[in-house]
Amino acid sequence: MLSLDHIVISSETLAIGQAFIEDKLGIRAETGGEHQVFGTHNKLISLGDTYLEVIAVSPDLIPETTPRWFNLDHFNGPPTITNWVCGTNLSEFVPSNIMNGMGDILYLSRGSLKWRITVPKDGKLPYEGAVPALIDWGESTHPTETLKETRCRMTKFRIKHKFAANLRSSLSGFLSDQRIEFVYTSGAGSYELWIETPQKGTVIIK
Repeated sequence: MLSLDHIVISSETLAIGQAFIEDKLGIRAETGGEHQVFGTHNKLISLGDTYLEVIAVSPDLIPETTPRWFNLDHFNGPPTITNWVCGTNLSEFVPSNIMNGMGDILYLSRGSLKWRITVPKDGKLPYEGAVPALIDWGESTHPTETLKETRCRMTKFRIKHKFAANLRSSLSGFLSDQRIEFVYTSGAGSYELWIETPQKGTVIIK
């Protein structure tokens, strides 16, 4: 089975991403850390049972592996949701049970955190990233347990894609979170994240 782990907002720089999320939610994201393997760094913000990850290429790191995850080598423009990640036990769950192209299972770490995650060799998850990466935190403490309480809560996560029916069919047997919706669009794929906040009421991040 799968559970929503976190949602990824890509940004050209971490400072731009920080300003974007602070403007949207009225809350400053916490410093996460660096991912030496892919030459990226991040900031995090708690949504209770899940969290937001703002990620960008670090100008101070030389990646050990390219292409970078989440297709960050080709990202440009304002901060936007580009990916989502689901948690599972990767010792028991076979990613290809969802579909082919989920990628290899990599062992990664950041500080005291250690995890396994699926990353395709070209950095691009299926359906232009609309399929979630899979993560297994193993014995590490999950980030939601150490992030500061924000009283922000996700109420809806809408994945808009021309093949929404295929995505729904592929994931329905593994993911039962009623907050996650797959919606058809004739245009480019996109996301809508609905968050209840203590300062700004309902906020929609795209």
